[in-house]
Amino acid sequence: MEDLLPYLELFSLPHVDLKGLVGATPEFYELPMCDRDPLPFWSDERVTLLGDAAHPMYPVGSNGAGQAVLDAAGLVGHLRQHRDPVTALRAYQDDRPATAEIVRMNRAGGPERVIDEVERRAPDGFDRIDDVVKINELKSIVKGYAKVSRFALEQVNR
Repeated sequence: MEDLLPYLELFSLPHVDLKGLVGATPEFYELPMCDRDPLPFWSDERVTLLGDAAHPMYPVGSNGAGQAVLDAAGLVGHLRQHRDPVTALRAYQDDRPATAEIVRMNRAGGPERVIDEVERRAPDGFDRIDDVVKINELKSIVKGYAKVSRFALEQVNR
């Protein structure tokens, strides 16, 4: 509890007594977030992985859910395209290599890296974000991540 209380001071929600709410909680646990290194393959014969089973990563920017949806769409496309399921699963696996890079990028902060960058540059706060970092630089971070993760608008629309 004593480790948590300083962090509660950083938040303010109207009509919510955060200290009282947390203080009334009889037990709470701290669980470390972790991920796993990218797998060398996902498919073996007629079995494949998708979503978190294929590429567990930090829960940053809804990546797990987003990648699971993209995995499912890719899998369906390959199952429709290939008559042989083993060939379809291999093609699906080969078509989704970007997820290994997404796992690695998440370790560096993922799309929320923009928040970390602002914090690094202005640990004591700021009045205007333009005094800390230019908006084009932040957009570049987000767009680069979106492209790798296939969340970029033109990729999603395809």
